[in-house]
Amino acid sequence: LKLKKKGTDGEEVELLPLVLKYRQEFGNGWISTNDGELSAFIAYAVSFPETCLCLIDTYDTLRSGLRNFILVALALYDCGYIAKGIRLDSGDLSYLSLEVTKMFHK
Repeated sequence: LKLKKKGTDGEEVELLPLVLKYRQEFGNGWISTNDGELSAFIAYAVSFPETCLCLIDTYDTLRSGLRNFILVALALYDCGYIAKGIRLDSGDLSYLSLEVTKMFHK
């Protein structure tokens, strides 16, 4: 899926290779995230790069959803966009919010 790079004359970038580059750089714990979820996040980011906000608690909130969001957010940033954030809909929202905040600050 291609995304128009912000601030260019319509230059298009494949988002998947950028995401996979970060996934590889971050190592083993990041490689085992849910691929279907990652694909959905990439498709959503390409469709809505200015307003990308992902629901991260569909599989494993901290070991997959959050990590997949971070990978996509970094790739979006490389293309000149800033992801808006995440959404949590279930589980211990207080605990998950604190853990998500810790990961964002790493």
